[in-house]
Amino acid sequence: MSQGIREDEEFRETEKENTEGALEKERQRAVELFQERVKSGRALNVAFIGASGCGKSSFCNSVMTAFCVEGWRERATIGHYGGLAEQVTHHLMSYPKIEYLDFDALYDYNYPTLVDLNGFNDSSDDLVEELLRIVFFGRLPQEEKLIDAVKLHRSKGIDGLREHYSKNYELLKIDRIIFIASATSPLPHRLMEAVRKTARKEDRVIPIFGVLTHKDKINENDEDFRTLEKDFREGLGLPDNRFLLCTTYCDDYDKHHGKSRLDQRHPELDIPILKFMRQVCDPVFKVIKDQVKYKNEKEEPDPDSSTQAEPERPAPARLGAAQGGIPATTRMMIRGAVVAVLVYFLLPFLTNGLDVSRVCAELCPGTQCTRSLQSLCAGQSGLWKVVVTLLFAGAIIGLDLMLDKLEQSGRN
Repeated sequence: MSQGIREDEEFRETEKENTEGALEKERQRAVELFQERVKSGRALNVAFIGASGCGKSSFCNSVMTAFCVEGWRERATIGHYGGLAEQVTHHLMSYPKIEYLDFDALYDYNYPTLVDLNGFNDSSDDLVEELLRIVFFGRLPQEEKLIDAVKLHRSKGIDGLREHYSKNYELLKIDRIIFIASATSPLPHRLMEAVRKTARKEDRVIPIFGVLTHKDKINENDEDFRTLEKDFREGLGLPDNRFLLCTTYCDDYDKHHGKSRLDQRHPELDIPILKFMRQVCDPVFKVIKDQVKYKNEKEEPDPDSSTQAEPERPAPARLGAAQGGIPATTRMMIRGAVVAVLVYFLLPFLTNGLDVSRVCAELCPGTQCTRSLQSLCAGQSGLWKVVVTLLFAGAIIGLDLMLDKLEQSGRN
């Protein structure tokens, strides 16, 4: 091998190492920025939704790989159309940080819980929208099949479906939606419409993000792709910061680049995903009316909408003007005023009773009085106490009964 060829190879090798080093440095910076974004608050529940074959599970795995230290692992099973894998992804599968993070120090950050869901056809009808509502409100149990809900709908209808899932706890109430489609396939317009309507027409409005996969297979300047991207973004209402065109860890990428994701990670794939997920997990994005419940139950909202909700409890009665009742402060003021009036009018009676008792004590010290006078004084000394006690107690009881009646009539 000539000296010139060896020098060219060494130069290319050095250039490659420099490039890889620069990419790894950029990746580390992207990781740090993401961690800054999730160091406070709570772990969000992020739903991945898309039609079969769009690269949804591959994207889910790629997100977890970008978050991890070691590299790629197949945590979300990738479908192969008809085999066991496809059946698995027809269940709701969730991946909290304790299941995918591979370094203990990362647990200090609020990495999101990723919810991988498949089984939706490209359709938009009452059933699809209700299934999406069940998922978005966290009423579909972990690893449950969507087909079970479909079968229930066939036998009991929409009302029966709602009644059944309204009894479940809110274990995975969705905070963010990432709709995933392929840049090389026709868009599932009807499913996109169902997701957009369900996420926005309810009182509880959830932020939507969008991902087009298979970037490595398209020409970004191609007119057909530009049209597809425009339709995708307009269909979901996506600005630049909530849209990502990316390549994921997959067989095709390995074959194209002559690498294996089993042996190494690809910073060029991680960096755009980390930047995108930093936007997804940004706490400034708020779920509008986050405490609204599935089927509009009237439970009192918990102070913190955590990812693992406790069993719902009935809301305590509130005495506010909006409910037509008497505010607690007003009730206290009325009771205080009545007590003051009672004391004012009963005070002379109390004084008279005390004077009688004092006179009896002076006239009948010890056993010097006659039996009849002793009986009279004893009756006088105890009478005022009984009368005052009964009057005071009767007044307070009557006041409470009157306030309760007024409150009930105000509510009605």
